[in-house]
Amino acid sequence: MTLAIESSVRPWPGDLEWGGDWLASAASDLEHLGFELRDGSRPGTIPGPRLLVAFRAAPTLEHFDPEEATYWVCDGAHCHRTSVSAGTPGPATRRFAWGRIEVADRIPVANEFLSFGGTLLTGVGPDHTLLAAFTSRAPIVRCAGHSQGIDPLADEMGAFFARLMVPVDYREGAEERIAGSDPEALYAAFLARTARRLTPTSRLRRSNPSFVTTVEHGCRRLEHDVPAAWAAGQELLDWLELE
Repeated sequence: MTLAIESSVRPWPGDLEWGGDWLASAASDLEHLGFELRDGSRPGTIPGPRLLVAFRAAPTLEHFDPEEATYWVCDGAHCHRTSVSAGTPGPATRRFAWGRIEVADRIPVANEFLSFGGTLLTGVGPDHTLLAAFTSRAPIVRCAGHSQGIDPLADEMGAFFARLMVPVDYREGAEERIAGSDPEALYAAFLARTARRLTPTSRLRRSNPSFVTTVEHGCRRLEHDVPAAWAAGQELLDWLELE
């Protein structure tokens, strides 16, 4: 099955490394599940972080039965919430923006994730199930939910996203510039800002050494392996004047 690409929204470069096998792989992973986060905290791997969701015509009552996933998209200068569900036409490919992804079922209860943005793939799998894959080269992390824990990066990512809302609200062009940034560059901005706060005497460094290791490793990897994204993240951080 060939994925259609919406003319107005191109996929992020590098986000389609999964290739033509993504639909079969997702169908296999979700055979008895409603959703699954794979490699969410392993950016830089192939195929990389991906949140898989299955929208079925009838609930299975086996795990979690998603009815809708809501997420952010940016069209031009502004971002807004949109959603995918069983009735969404597929196949298609489009970008999704940084922020919160919420997967809700019929009860309703929800599981929530944070992402720096990426490419959303949708396609029709077995039994007319609509399968969706939120893919990214930056982390996708669990931040709240009915049937999952919280990932170590979630609190700091949430705080960073909240801080981004200050220039979005008050600086002309900030919303468009952030949304137009490659997800890996936005991730680099997050890492760089966080690293600046990890002074030798900082409470965060003392209280959470594993988090410090994750941040420092992420900085080194991007600077060495993806220098263009690392530089773009530094430039964005300086332009936004985030403390």
